[in-house]
Amino acid sequence: MPQQSQLYIVAARHPRVGKTLLTRLLIEFLRFNGRPLVGYDLDPREPSLAGCFPSLVWPIDIADTRGQMALFDRILADQWRTTVIDLGQGLFDQFFKVMAEIGFEDEARRRSIQPIILFITDSAPFTAQTYAGLRGRLEQTIFVPVHNEAASFMIIGQDFPPSSPKYEIIRMPRLSPIVRGVIDRPGFSFSTYKGTQPGGPTEVHSWIGKIFAEFRELELQLLLGELESSLRGGGKAQMQQTG
Repeated sequence: MPQQSQLYIVAARHPRVGKTLLTRLLIEFLRFNGRPLVGYDLDPREPSLAGCFPSLVWPIDIADTRGQMALFDRILADQWRTTVIDLGQGLFDQFFKVMAEIGFEDEARRRSIQPIILFITDSAPFTAQTYAGLRGRLEQTIFVPVHNEAASFMIIGQDFPPSSPKYEIIRMPRLSPIVRGVIDRPGFSFSTYKGTQPGGPTEVHSWIGKIFAEFRELELQLLLGELESSLRGGGKAQMQQTG
């Protein structure tokens, strides 16, 4: 069984909940760990993620069929590397509608691509309904809820269950003004800052480290899930040969 590649879709139902910040952190975490990587910014009017990574993230407009097909064709062609998508509320419904209609999950499975949705939660009832609806439509996709403490004081855990108990909710700690001031500087790099501690670790180091640790745990669980699936598949194949 070929090794899986990941398709991370960072999605939010509402603006200003930390979606692009989370995507930046994820890209830097993956790049810091030497992963072959490509990203897509689906906000053609304000492609802020593409501005942070001009040689790595490409803006794509999926408002029409041509743009939609170009995006999904590129994802399937890039099966050898990790893909990260920054998906905001403007094209949220359209993206997932097309994903379901073209049978993307089946084709991704054939190419050993695992879609993972990092869904940023909020307290609006419609957001929980949207989350449940997506899980029902995309049964082969892994859902991992993300709680940004700066955007929402609390969430009800049962409203946003992960695809499996082994995938815990990712928590983004609240940003202090000091941390916010540092990470908002032009050209700021999370991974570069994390690797430099001339005066010892700071609050910024701690904040980045907590989120990177959650990404590491998610990646570990994804790897274990892939190994379990491979072992089950190998067992079935052996039974068929001896049966």
